[in-house]
Amino acid sequence: MIRVNRSRLTMAISALAIGLLFAHSRPAWAGEDSASGKITAGPTVESVTDTLAFIRWTTENPGGTLLHYAVVHYGKDPNHLDLTAESPTRINQAHREMVFRVRMYDLEPGTTYYYKVSSKQADGVSDPATSGVSQFTTRPSGWLSANQ
Repeated sequence: MIRVNRSRLTMAISALAIGLLFAHSRPAWAGEDSASGKITAGPTVESVTDTLAFIRWTTENPGGTLLHYAVVHYGKDPNHLDLTAESPTRINQAHREMVFRVRMYDLEPGTTYYYKVSSKQADGVSDPATSGVSQFTTRPSGWLSANQ
């Protein structure tokens, strides 16, 4: 009977999985060049509260590494988007498009924020799709949703 150290086995499997996510570069859609990588929907504010916002957008499948990061650059001045929120997402090789979604938190109540979206591969290489600057305003302090 073979004795297996469970924590070592878990670490080995995790290392293998991470290696597969980060190391493999491949075309997004078989036989197609996705270099244009344009935004096909959004960006849109999916949800906003007094201190939290979700931004969502869709691009042509950017290809590259399987793991990507959705990136939102934002700030209170449209010319100084000095804050960044990122969210990991994984490419689905069977789809022509990719949906990105980012949560921005610790926002100030009743404040207008300006933002633009982009994405990057796990190795840090930027994808070609970038939006223009958009804006949203957080809810006033103490705001409660009717669903609560």
